[in-house]
Amino acid sequence: MEKLKKVLLGMGYLTWMICNIAVVYGIGWGAMKLLESESVGQFILHLAFGMVMLLLVIMLSILCLGLVAMMFGDEKIEEKVEKIIPETSYKRF
Repeated sequence: MEKLKKVLLGMGYLTWMICNIAVVYGIGWGAMKLLESESVGQFILHLAFGMVMLLLVIMLSILCLGLVAMMFGDEKIEEKVEKIIPETSYKRF
């Protein structure tokens, strides 16, 4: 049972990493949209939207990492996530 738990933990981290790679692709796509802007207003709008989306994606990524660590009991990663978001401990739920 312990080996299965480790395999599932590794698959969870692999999925998390692949999703983060997809985010990097999205950042590149967003940079291209910024370069293709036709006016200053459109540039500022795309930049603001991109910054909000980047903030949300980073928060979601950290929470998903904490969820994977919590589900499979990886205390080392749980401690790292708690250092990143100390006041809002996800263990309360």
